[in-house]
Amino acid sequence: MISISVDKAWLYEKYRLPYASEAVDDLLQRIGDAPVVADVGAGTGQLARLFAERSEKVYVVEPQSAMRQVATAVLSNLPTIDIRAGLAEEIPLADNAVDLIVIGNAFHRFKPEACAELRRILKPQGWIALFTYTFVNKAFTDMLFSGLAALNDVAGKIEKRWHKTPVSELFGHDQLQILRYHQVHSEDWPAFWGAARAGIEAPEPDEPAFAQFEALNREVFAAFAVNDMIQVDYETVVTFGRPLLR
Repeated sequence: MISISVDKAWLYEKYRLPYASEAVDDLLQRIGDAPVVADVGAGTGQLARLFAERSEKVYVVEPQSAMRQVATAVLSNLPTIDIRAGLAEEIPLADNAVDLIVIGNAFHRFKPEACAELRRILKPQGWIALFTYTFVNKAFTDMLFSGLAALNDVAGKIEKRWHKTPVSELFGHDQLQILRYHQVHSEDWPAFWGAARAGIEAPEPDEPAFAQFEALNREVFAAFAVNDMIQVDYETVVTFGRPLLR
């Protein structure tokens, strides 16, 4: 695992697209109360904080020290939050410790052995919910991600760090429940660029690919901005169920 800087962690906290907060209430309405929640691969705790007033204890499990440092600063006023250093493959919680595990845009980074670890900390009849984003504007998505794929440094980092464990390894092949929430987020150039730089695989200013990365993002912004503002059209998607027992 390559460490990220505190500067990047603050960009991540400030500019990352927000999850639909109503998704949390809808999820809990479907599965029932979840007194103890673990947000695994939590980053700065943006998903965890949505559960902070709805649960008795919310564990923020994150391997990156910079992310934990920022999480500690921004979540200090939430007494139900408990921040822990840990990988998805080595979670520092006891067996059968939590009612609900939530994972925000991180499951693609988990190795297959994380599935057994997630099942270990989950109480019998507990639930797991994967929160992800889906961009709605295909032209925007095609332009941005085809450009990123052409940047060898970025593509190489993704190849090394994204393990892309199939969801079926965690849940089996049972039908999962899905919630979707359409969102539109308006950004000027500083916010759009801040969000781009906040990406875990985004190059840092001292890396060779940084200038190309900035040029690509400026090109995308110029192509879709109106009156110097871009509308990021996306969905929060929540996929949830009970894990496969092994």
